[in-house]
Amino acid sequence: MKKNVLFIAYHFPPIGGSGVQRSLKYVKYLPSNGYNPIVATVKEGHNFAYDYGMLKEIPENVKVYRSNSGEMLWLREIIEKVNEFLSKLRTSSKEEVVEENKGNSENKDTIKDKIFRYLEYNYYVPDTKIRWYKHAIRNIKNIILKENKIDVIYSTSAPYTDHLIAMEIKKKTNKPWVADFRDPWIGNDSIMGRYSEKRIKKEKEMELQVVTLADIVINVTDPITEMYKKRYPQFKNKFITITNGFDGGDKDSIKRYNNTKFKISYAGLLDSSRTPKSLIIALENIFSKNQELAKDLVVDFTGYVSDDLINMINNSKISKNINVNSYVEHKEILNIMANSNINLIILPDIEESKGVFTGKIFDYILAERPILGIMPDDGVAAKLINENNIGLAVNHNDIDKIEEFILEEYKKFKSGYDLNTDSIGKCSQYDRRNLTKQLVEVFNKLT
Repeated sequence: MKKNVLFIAYHFPPIGGSGVQRSLKYVKYLPSNGYNPIVATVKEGHNFAYDYGMLKEIPENVKVYRSNSGEMLWLREIIEKVNEFLSKLRTSSKEEVVEENKGNSENKDTIKDKIFRYLEYNYYVPDTKIRWYKHAIRNIKNIILKENKIDVIYSTSAPYTDHLIAMEIKKKTNKPWVADFRDPWIGNDSIMGRYSEKRIKKEKEMELQVVTLADIVINVTDPITEMYKKRYPQFKNKFITITNGFDGGDKDSIKRYNNTKFKISYAGLLDSSRTPKSLIIALENIFSKNQELAKDLVVDFTGYVSDDLINMINNSKISKNINVNSYVEHKEILNIMANSNINLIILPDIEESKGVFTGKIFDYILAERPILGIMPDDGVAAKLINENNIGLAVNHNDIDKIEEFILEEYKKFKSGYDLNTDSIGKCSQYDRRNLTKQLVEVFNKLT
């Protein structure tokens, strides 16, 4: 007889983005491995991307309970519209155009950015999704627990609010609880570096509560797992690693076609920490010497690109070769990746990146096309790329190596060389079906 797992996840379809994939694929494959996922998520959540096509991947017999997010989406919409109006006014100003071309455009903040950052820093702890907390608790206690027998609790972050919800349900039911950290909480410098000491102290207390009460804490890479073991030696046996991965079942839906252009693709988020500056410099250098490639090249950035980087791209010497596209559904982005000559991954040039597999790298593995990683070259993501010979990962300042790789792949493109990297076969341990079995082993030990 199947057991039931209460699956707490704010980021769940139709919310899109790479972070949703982990939850969705577990829910997709858990039923065939002896567990019925009972999902607690939001009715109308906010994210930079939405993917309604992902809803089709949720098995029909999976129960999904949606509660009020508590977010004032109407207020956000007003702020967005005001920001858009003011942006148009600034753009029409000649003085503003001059300023944007002075090279400082990468650091400009919009009024919208300032408003949202103020609210996030001063009111929402541990994150902006804390407004969902009371609604989720009420929904789980009054509806889900009354309608279903729960055998194990699973929560996934970010947002870290998911774990606070799970902790309250753990206290009420005393059921085994697995807390899944898709990113570190404390130790996530890209987030913690923005906060006051008072707030960081509060979040450290929250993380300690979660680690203390959870039965198992999952991290997505071994370096992060080791970091947590050192931080909480008294709980070191709780920490394990289950990586992110790719869904081999999606391969059959990929359609391939012949490109007449040499295409470099990036999918996901681009901001000041994930800047394509090194790529642009390399391509500008190549263009000055290779006019043929300049005519053949197309660079596609698909997803969210921050305003400061839009300005940087527009001011570059290769702007005419670059397309900036809005977010598209996951199945469509897989087709874009599978028909690119190079798929680009960028990780921030910081120590923390060394322990991170970006979720996008696994979609690129599924696409089986050469990967160019611009990231710390001694990190886990770089090792995955370089040691499996599925592309090249180099540091941000290795412009010469980036140029060499692009020119080498362009030469293959012109000669009609088969670009298939056989990355699925080389990296089969990262298939979501195998990773779900690892999660099931954890559940079985606890239940």
